[in-house]
Amino acid sequence: MVDVPAVLLSTFERLRKDEPLPDTRPLPLMEAFEALRDALKEQGLLDDDTLIMLASGENRIILDAQGNFVTSPLFKNIKTPCAVFSAGPCTREFAQRGEALRASLDDMAQLFGARVPCVKVPHGPAGAYLIKDQGFLVTGRFPAEVVAAAILVEKACRAELLAPKIGQLHYLNPALCAAEHAVYLASYSKHEREANDGLR
Repeated sequence: MVDVPAVLLSTFERLRKDEPLPDTRPLPLMEAFEALRDALKEQGLLDDDTLIMLASGENRIILDAQGNFVTSPLFKNIKTPCAVFSAGPCTREFAQRGEALRASLDDMAQLFGARVPCVKVPHGPAGAYLIKDQGFLVTGRFPAEVVAAAILVEKACRAELLAPKIGQLHYLNPALCAAEHAVYLASYSKHEREANDGLR
């Protein structure tokens, strides 16, 4: 399992030094698909139901885990260049509750704010959704961002499921979550986007 805080700290340090981020280079769509599929598989977040949506300019494709072109209403309202529908074991179990995923981890608050909504079909600008009874859908501007989002959703669902066994889960204050998310969007996320755009 990836140590998400360490990866984020490493990324932020590279941004501070104005070093390029290797995972943000533009890839042809099929290469991007293969990179996403391999990264999800490595994290245990790839299954037969996984769908990957990639867009570049006017080109927009949706592929299943085997690389076959498919269609899906899950991506109808998604405007970002990358999105993944999948499920890890913890996400699949937590999504059966039909509840929003509330931020109990700082890294989740930074990427998504105070909550990840649970819906049947994604709508609106959220960066992540729990899909009731199925799994998650995460969005991003490039493959590495989508993989990080997928890891964070699974990690937060694991915390939700394990917390009752060892005590109570403490949720972050929604105002703090909003502030962390705003700082991420205004600073780190902006630098990541600029680094990605600069490599095109």
